[in-house]
Amino acid sequence: MPIQDDRATEAADVLARAMADEPLSRWLLPDHDEFVAVHRRLFAALIRLALDEGHVDTWGDPMAGVAVWVRRPAIESGHRRSRPLGGSDAFPSHASARLERYATAIRLLRERARPDEHAYLDSIAVLPEFRRRGIASSLLDTGHAWADGEELPCALETETASNVAFYSQRGYVVVAEHVLPGSGLTITSMRRTVLGA
Repeated sequence: MPIQDDRATEAADVLARAMADEPLSRWLLPDHDEFVAVHRRLFAALIRLALDEGHVDTWGDPMAGVAVWVRRPAIESGHRRSRPLGGSDAFPSHASARLERYATAIRLLRERARPDEHAYLDSIAVLPEFRRRGIASSLLDTGHAWADGEELPCALETETASNVAFYSQRGYVVVAEHVLPGSGLTITSMRRTVLGA
């Protein structure tokens, strides 16, 4: 179900806790508690941005899953986000080099794989104790319905083979990959066309 701004903090907490043990998360900030603390604030800002410029869905009450979509303009439009997300200044200094490597990789992938206007799946996560119940698929279906209604293709990046397989089964194709230096991770950019286009 869509949320209002007053539940952004709750949704941010779910995302931070659900994503803390992901491979990219462990590489960026290996300390679980530090990752959760830093990302609660970052995800809250992202969710508020998406409430203005995209779409946010949640599952459950209490909340157990969240998907955050941001409408991204074409690169050539020169449009900037209306609100900064807190970025590197919210990140601990000991992780700033890793964050910059990741940000550079995402910029390169955006130029190669998603330079056009699109609905970007910035974050989707389900708390571990609720996984394998179809919640992520349900959240994805709702986001796809929103994106299709806006006549926008969907795009995302992921770092695991299991996620590539998950998204491939839901209409996404791999369009680019980038090895993240010093991480052992490959970031995969995937796209889905507008249904019925």
